[in-house]
Amino acid sequence: MNDEERFLFDLEGYLVVRNALSPRDVAEINRIADERFPDDEPGRHGEWSTLPWGEPLKRLIDHPTIMPYLVELLGERVRLDHDYAIFMKQGESRGGLHGGTGGTHWYHYRNGRMSNGLTVVTWFLTPAPAGAGGFACVPASHKSNFDAGDIPEEVRSFERPAPYVVQPAVEAGDALIFTEAVIHGTMAWRSPTERRALLFKYSPGHSSWARDWYGRFDPGELSPRQRRMLAPPSVEGHEAVVQPEGPPGVNPPTPR
Repeated sequence: MNDEERFLFDLEGYLVVRNALSPRDVAEINRIADERFPDDEPGRHGEWSTLPWGEPLKRLIDHPTIMPYLVELLGERVRLDHDYAIFMKQGESRGGLHGGTGGTHWYHYRNGRMSNGLTVVTWFLTPAPAGAGGFACVPASHKSNFDAGDIPEEVRSFERPAPYVVQPAVEAGDALIFTEAVIHGTMAWRSPTERRALLFKYSPGHSSWARDWYGRFDPGELSPRQRRMLAPPSVEGHEAVVQPEGPPGVNPPTPR
């Protein structure tokens, strides 16, 4: 992260990384999504984990553009806690504003470093221009002494617009990183183009939000670093993810 990105994340609780995915990557994942979810299939919002979709999705676990952000925001023992997809047709709604500090959600700045609890990387497979809806948040609320429950219900449910609620405009291929300590939610989708977003949620190595972990299914072949990032939470013995990786196609043994 450069100084401006650190300033913005500390200030607002979220950061947009432009063009994190190439147009080719976006097209490939959208093609897979089309195969997994035919247009007329109910429950098109997605699955609890997208990793079984195949290698293009597994590459997102430790995507080289995003890894430096994860390490700086969550530490060298960052782990993928859970992931899922959200697809929304025009007019569909999801959850209102929620979140704030507490439990697995926190944000601190001490000794020149940021410390976060559960933190989300949202990958956008379709654009969300201003006014389209989708992800929205209350910038800077990750440092507030109040939580979402202190916001009027009609604002939390997006029935009444409020100037302090922001919907960042993003393009397909962008990634938005936010701490779950920031108050956030999902506005009704207004665009005629389907909303397609993949949410990969990360925790420090000792922490977990999910009740179970990736041991509940076999994600198939993974690199050593990806396996470390899918490990259950622990205080002791959870290996750092920034160890040297072998050249492409080579999986060196995990150091012990």
